[in-house]
Amino acid sequence: MMIGPGRLNDACCALSFDEFLSPAIDQTVIVSPISSTNIIDKFAQFPHIDQTKLIFKKDSEFNLPGWDDHWYKQQGLKFSLLDSLDSDIVIQDCDVFYIKPWQYIQNGHPVFRTEDVWNDYHAVYEQAVIKLIGAGRTSNESYVTEFMPYLKQDWVELKQKLGGDWKTAIESVGPFDDTKWLSEYELLGIYKSVFDPDNYHYVKDKMPVIHHINELEDLDWSEANVVKFKARPLKGMNEQDAHRIVDYFKRITA
Repeated sequence: MMIGPGRLNDACCALSFDEFLSPAIDQTVIVSPISSTNIIDKFAQFPHIDQTKLIFKKDSEFNLPGWDDHWYKQQGLKFSLLDSLDSDIVIQDCDVFYIKPWQYIQNGHPVFRTEDVWNDYHAVYEQAVIKLIGAGRTSNESYVTEFMPYLKQDWVELKQKLGGDWKTAIESVGPFDDTKWLSEYELLGIYKSVFDPDNYHYVKDKMPVIHHINELEDLDWSEANVVKFKARPLKGMNEQDAHRIVDYFKRITA
């Protein structure tokens, strides 16, 4: 999980619901410019976060010269973690969590969350993926859903497809400008769907549309399995709202 400045309260929400994930998460790697002491102190105010399985890494531990723009850097950090960790992993952004049991690996295969392709950025992401692996989408699915299990072996094979050096391959696509053409989720998901289509699953999640914290208790969450905050004031929330969200969903899922 990457935690940027201003997103610590979001992360407190997300990590408060790990009990719904299966297989159980054995360790959580936190990458952030925020000091581990400050993160630990904040997490301590949220009793459902299991701090015994946390590992902290600083952004500066990873060698990403030229990846200074925040949009590209956080994706480079995720690719770096895929490199440095020996295990299969789940990439989880800090603004999404499950409120019903979720088996993200089934029969040894990853289960990707998807949504319909619906905006212009999805086309931009796909064009970059085509340049990188020579193939695009196999269906009208976007993998930009902020929660992705990925097998170590799949990452090794994807790196081979990229010529063995993912940094050089990505940097060759274009400058790291405001186009924001890179999506780690689209690259990982489209690669798997094209080159190993029989060994993964995907599913569309259900949740009501929420625009403001004051709508929280009035919406029908009975059919929802996931909570995602798509815009402010829910993204980049304050501590009071974070407690309100955690308390509410703990209550209705008890």
